[in-house]
Amino acid sequence: MSAQKPGTQKILLVGSKASEPVEELFVRAGYYVVKVDDGIAAVKCARRESLRTAVLISTGRGMDLAETALTLKDILPSLEIIILADRKHAEETATQTAAVSRAIPKAKIFTPSELSSYLALSKGMA
Repeated sequence: MSAQKPGTQKILLVGSKASEPVEELFVRAGYYVVKVDDGIAAVKCARRESLRTAVLISTGRGMDLAETALTLKDILPSLEIIILADRKHAEETATQTAAVSRAIPKAKIFTPSELSSYLALSKGMA
């Protein structure tokens, strides 16, 4: 990825699965994306980077979704948390997303198409 433009908002993208389409959505919306493969790398990144938002797709085996989200919020309390939930795996992640929603009420949980709409609306309001 190229150098960050001054004033560009930094987004942390956490996903061990193929996350290129999600990364492209954010790049097209004008964000600078810092991509890591798992929750452990996300926590390390949050300790050294100034981030606006963390987008959690998958967090690997070392840390589950809820643990990753809560730890990121502890490190950066103003961090916006977005969870990308695939409807095919909704049952698998339901407990985790429910825990995150209870602990971080402002966390956003989107399907890929909802995320695309959210970014389009956010860009239009900027």
